[in-house]
Amino acid sequence: MKTEQLLGRRIRELRKARNLTQEQFGERTGINYKYLGAVERGQENPTVKVLEKIARVLRVDLRDLFAFDHLEQDSKTLKRRIAQLIEGKDQEKLQKAAKLLSALLE
Repeated sequence: MKTEQLLGRRIRELRKARNLTQEQFGERTGINYKYLGAVERGQENPTVKVLEKIARVLRVDLRDLFAFDHLEQDSKTLKRRIAQLIEGKDQEKLQKAAKLLSALLE
């Protein structure tokens, strides 16, 4: 995933955690909400000044906008992680894991 997309997802995540609509976010930052929406979708590359305004309204440090490691995991990585978790487990634990996954995914 591109950095612009990860940054946008992180901004959206922080905005939603503060229960702000894009319109409210735009009002508080002084930035057009349509532009902010494009930033959140990774379609715009904001300047440092814009990022500073965003960080101020979200009450985070500028560097926190780039804390998106948790967003970077794609499905292939997640599948690999699940396989690592069950590797070498005994039959009983595998059955429990299968039941748990079935319950979560059905």
